[in-house]
Amino acid sequence: MNIKAALVRNTVWHGLVTLVGLGSGLVMSVILARGLGPQRLGDFSYVTWAWAVLEAIATLGLALATARYTADRVSRGDVAGAWGFARHLLRRQLVVTTVVIGVALALVGWLAPPHLRLPLVIVTVALLPVTVESIYTHALQGAQRYDVTARLSTLKMSVQIVVVAAVLALGGGLVAVFAVSVLTLGMSCWLVRRAALRVYGPATADVPDAARVEMRRYLLAVSTVAVLDAIVWDRSEVFFLGLWGSPQDIAYYSLAFGLATRAMIVPEIAAGALLPAFAALHGAGNHPDFQVVYRTALRYVGLAGALVTALLAALAPGVIVFLYGEPYRPAAGLLAALAGVAFVSALRQVAWAALPAIGDRRSATSATVVAAVINLSLAVWLIRAHGPAGAVVANASGQLIATAWVFVAMTHRHGCRFPVWDLTKIAAAGALAFAVASLIGRTADDLDVSRLVLGAAAGSLTFLTTCLLVGVVGRRELAALLSRTRGLVRSTI
Repeated sequence: MNIKAALVRNTVWHGLVTLVGLGSGLVMSVILARGLGPQRLGDFSYVTWAWAVLEAIATLGLALATARYTADRVSRGDVAGAWGFARHLLRRQLVVTTVVIGVALALVGWLAPPHLRLPLVIVTVALLPVTVESIYTHALQGAQRYDVTARLSTLKMSVQIVVVAAVLALGGGLVAVFAVSVLTLGMSCWLVRRAALRVYGPATADVPDAARVEMRRYLLAVSTVAVLDAIVWDRSEVFFLGLWGSPQDIAYYSLAFGLATRAMIVPEIAAGALLPAFAALHGAGNHPDFQVVYRTALRYVGLAGALVTALLAALAPGVIVFLYGEPYRPAAGLLAALAGVAFVSALRQVAWAALPAIGDRRSATSATVVAAVINLSLAVWLIRAHGPAGAVVANASGQLIATAWVFVAMTHRHGCRFPVWDLTKIAAAGALAFAVASLIGRTADDLDVSRLVLGAAAGSLTFLTTCLLVGVVGRRELAALLSRTRGLVRSTI
């Protein structure tokens, strides 16, 4: 297998589905915000936060392990062995998910507010198709078949938008929205399973005893990180806002958090296909290429993320009011701050993909434990007094510390240098883009769409010109990117 060629192909496919996800997620957020209003959107955000935490607990590290071990076996030509790993992990996923569903249903019946009890029951039951689909999806990614997962993911997102919009247009509430979402998840799980069976075929092989011992150790470390990730990265602050704030506070924070994260999906395209490639390069003992891919991915994530951060921070009030309406204006300041936090998170995803591929259990675990403690401590201290602003500070502190920790680990323990000089120049270009976009795009009337577009265009041009002048982006890279994009577009039409 040509790993570099597969990485380029997978990155482009992942990029296409990510852009579709960006658009569909944005459309969905607008539909929900305008259809539910700030108070009901706050309740919706609380339920989806609980769903995300339960999903992280149920999934543990089983999906990541599936991608890692199947990619390693496929790179050696052992397709039957790869499918054996996938089936082995799927059986364990079913057991874990069943236990989590049982415990969660008991807690919902005991602790959930009456008006949120039924939506929470629905999303708890939905863990079964979600976690099973995740195993099959990661098995396809391990086989370097991002084209298959991209097509199926696009179909799922499209159907979800249509059914949710229809439910809200007919006057449905939270229960109906979550119910139809679960139906689309069941359909998607079935389609992904069929695709995985077609790719791998009927042949399978047992997992060797020695591999099972190593896998258990790997799963323990990765699962610890996965659960703590849900605390640090997935809006744990919503829990404390639910205790001491209002549904509107949850809505503003969740809306800004979701929009910043969704916008940063674009730079995460460069990191989305890295785990199977890193695992294959590490399995082949090709450390020089591993280092090159690591540094290159950081530079590309930095290029895309700095521009998105600059534009969102500069144009936040106009973006919020244009998309969601005047009632959501308080989310603008939160969006400007969270855009920078999301950029840090996007950079961290590169190291987050490299560490499990190498088999480094300690670094990610230590970073996440420390970040979780800091995040929760600050949330308890700040949210009661400062509301959503305190939530931003708590989340940002945890993310910054964990990100610095894993980059230091990659440099000193694994010899993968951080491209400091390139990212410094990229940050300077982002600062110039922010200044230009703010000067041109900010107006007294936040609904002046033409000024928003003009500000975004001027900021983007400033950023690209600066990057070309300081040598972060070369003409060859631009030409190669355009050529590969045109080739993929021709192949998909």
